Amino acid sequence: MKVVRIILMIINAVAALGLILTTLAGSVAPSNMILPSLMAYAFVSMLALNVVFTLMWLLMKRWAFLISAAAIAVRWPIVCMYLQVGGDTQVPDRAVHEQMLSLMTYNVHQFRGPGLDYNPSDSIAREFLDLVRREQPDVLCMQEYAAVKKVNITDSLSVQGYNHYYGSHAARSGVPYGTVIFSRMPITYVNAIDGEKLLVELMHPCGKRLRVLCLHMDSYRFDDADREEIERMRHGDVDSTSGRTIAKVRETIVRHQDEWEQHVAPVVAESSLPLVVAGDLNDIPSSWLYSRLTDNLHDTFRERGRGVSITYNGGFPRYRIDAVFRSDGLRTLSYKRLRSDISDHYPVLVALEFEP
Repeated sequence: MKVVRIILMIINAVAALGLILTTLAGSVAPSNMILPSLMAYAFVSMLALNVVFTLMWLLMKRWAFLISAAAIAVRWPIVCMYLQVGGDTQVPDRAVHEQMLSLMTYNVHQFRGPGLDYNPSDSIAREFLDLVRREQPDVLCMQEYAAVKKVNITDSLSVQGYNHYYGSHAARSGVPYGTVIFSRMPITYVNAIDGEKLLVELMHPCGKRLRVLCLHMDSYRFDDADREEIERMRHGDVDSTSGRTIAKVRETIVRHQDEWEQHVAPVVAESSLPLVVAGDLNDIPSSWLYSRLTDNLHDTFRERGRGVSITYNGGFPRYRIDAVFRSDGLRTLSYKRLRSDISDHYPVLVALEFEP
């Protein structure tokens, strides 16, 4: 029995060390060393394993529970990026909060639904319009936006009061697509930073201005073969062919660093107005990219979120990869991840308010 306990303690020590290593991604630039960023994807699994070890030793009334408990305590700030208790999901009364604005970010997947069908659907577009009608956000930040055949989304949103819009791409017909912002508030400034990042300045009815950066960070570009490999890896079947998929993840993480340094960081650093950054990050909460954003901005999920708020409904990465961040000058009133089958992502709705 003593030998078994010693073996378990060794395994426990390895698991605790593994948990620590999976949280180093935020402080190690991917271009310098990619391993911490890759290991970050195992954070949830390593956290669960350490929780199991902690409970096991407690039930056995052994001091060894401190091994995993200490590792969890040291990395607790990372845990809070994935899990929040409490929070507030209800948009406050606008009559009470006159300087409030609500914002929804949503990767609509070109209105193709949650699957891999490449044909945009009119019925899904109508479901989207119904969702907007129910939730009534003041600002819509959309990624992978595209027109459908029979439903004029732009006109339909205009009827709902979204008379101001701009897309980082424009189709030949003049209809926006790609990364798009629709607003009930006047847009007084536009900077299409690149094809997937759009910065606008808005004039709130209270007379104050703010900027909104809607972004779609580079995707993993997985194909069917990659998805099959991911499923095998989830079941512990890692073979030589998995290197192709891992290489795509590695390349995407490094591209995110380039996107941050070249396009996003300058906007965050130079904004003299209150700033909201919203969109599809295509990266996980313990990543280097998230760390850079939270070094400079406040994560609305951590302020008012509840539960785990998984926003990607596809195979990988099944985490909270869609987010809303705000700068000083604003405060977060509510955060809610909405359930929807319109896309392979879920929308996020937040309520913000200008600080006095």
